[in-house]
Amino acid sequence: MNEKPKTARSYRTNVIDDNLVLSFNFKFLVNCLLIGGTILYGWFNLQERIKTIEDSIVIANADIRNLLAKHELEERTEREQLAEKVAFYEKELQINLNPMSWGKRKKK
Repeated sequence: MNEKPKTARSYRTNVIDDNLVLSFNFKFLVNCLLIGGTILYGWFNLQERIKTIEDSIVIANADIRNLLAKHELEERTEREQLAEKVAFYEKELQINLNPMSWGKRKKK
């Protein structure tokens, strides 16, 4: 009388209530599970990549600090050597090497 066609992809139950018929589409359920699994896999893969990038940034920052300290030390030694050379020339030549002060007369 009220028979519905049975399909290969769905499972229909008998009438539970006078007006209620439940049907489950297994292909849709499997597709939903696959999509959910793919989303979860992508999320965890993204989290792992972010963690790897954060670790590499920490290592890069440490390398940058080491290089910066090395260059600051080199610059400091160069400035000290330059100051020694300027002091030597001022002492030997007895002049001021600053060209802006050449026009000023010294008070005696």
